[in-house]
Amino acid sequence: MLALLAVPALSLAGQDNNGTASLVHVGLNPSACTTVPGTDSGVVNAHLNAVQDRFGLNVSVHDALPNQTYVVDIRCQGQIGTLTTNGQGTGTAHIDLTASTSGPATEPFYIDISVLGGGGGSGGYGDTFLAGPFNLG
Repeated sequence: MLALLAVPALSLAGQDNNGTASLVHVGLNPSACTTVPGTDSGVVNAHLNAVQDRFGLNVSVHDALPNQTYVVDIRCQGQIGTLTTNGQGTGTAHIDLTASTSGPATEPFYIDISVLGGGGGSGGYGDTFLAGPFNLG
C-alpha cells in the first residue's frame, strides 16, 4: 500500500511587492528628495521580496544623453548601480540587491539616474531623471 502525504505548497509569491513608475527627465539634479514635474522618458520597475531578502530594479530610459554613464540612486539614500546609454540615448539596467542592507531605508522612496559631475545640479549632478514614489512594504 502506497501512502501519499499532502504537503502544503510554500508560497513565496505572497511576499512579493512590485511597483512601477514613469522615469521623468527633470534637467539638472534638484535638491528635493521627491520627484518634480518633467518629461516622461522611461520606466522603473521595483521588486521587493522580504522573505528572500531581495530588492531589485529594472530601469529603462530613452532620450537621455548618448554614450553616457548615469549613476542609479535610491533618492537621497545613495548609489546602487549605473546605467550606460547607447549612441541614441537609450539604456537599461537591472540591479539586484540584498533588501536588508542595500534596499530602501524608508518609504515612500524614489529612484533617480544622474550624470555625476555633469553640471550645476544638487551634489554636482547634471542631467537627471526621477521615478516614484514607490511603496513596497
